[in-house]
Amino acid sequence: MNIIGISTSGRLNGNTSRLLKIMLDKLSGLGAQTEFIWTGHKNIQYCKACEYCMKNDKCIINDDYEEIRQKMLNADGVILGTPNYAFQMSAQLKAIYDRSHSLLYYTCRLVGKYAVGVCVGGHPYMTAKIAKTVAQGIWLCGGYYAGFLGAASVNRDELALQNEEQIIKKAGHLAEKLYSAIQNKKKFQWQHFIRQQFLYPQVAKMMESNKSKYPFLYEYYKANKYL
Repeated sequence: MNIIGISTSGRLNGNTSRLLKIMLDKLSGLGAQTEFIWTGHKNIQYCKACEYCMKNDKCIINDDYEEIRQKMLNADGVILGTPNYAFQMSAQLKAIYDRSHSLLYYTCRLVGKYAVGVCVGGHPYMTAKIAKTVAQGIWLCGGYYAGFLGAASVNRDELALQNEEQIIKKAGHLAEKLYSAIQNKKKFQWQHFIRQQFLYPQVAKMMESNKSKYPFLYEYYKANKYL
């Protein structure tokens, strides 16, 4: 079992990264192979909305995004961590999702994979909602989200969390839940239903009406019986 933790905080050793590492340590103890990835030193440019990837199955931009994409494709599980910036995920994580718009969203390349979202802010307000939104991004890519966790720092410059003992306990439980979902290939029935009944039909409809514009995606949907 391979599980990666992606910290998209600008701080390598801040509370977001620290909480992810605590979860990865828990998963290592359960027997998973884990890897911590920090995007702060990565060159991940913004999506240009050129639609090159929707026609060629690769991004036209040559940067570190492809490394992140491959690691997600090779992993069984992903922990996505972000600080709370203006009640939103970080720009680094948003750029990753934007760049994954067709390769992972339309082609649902994360089928059979699981994720959890983690968000740490200066105040607990909105952190859980952001963490859930982050985790749901994997659902849009064909996988399942097993849960989410919001937390708040004591202050900006201290490696400590509000209600730290409780948060670390929750982080451990969430790591166990992720491990169990992967191990048992759990099907989250409601997530599966929504995707089958609403997401896939809408995307398939778009593919059918744009088959000359997006031949790669059209053939992909035909091959996978989405059409």
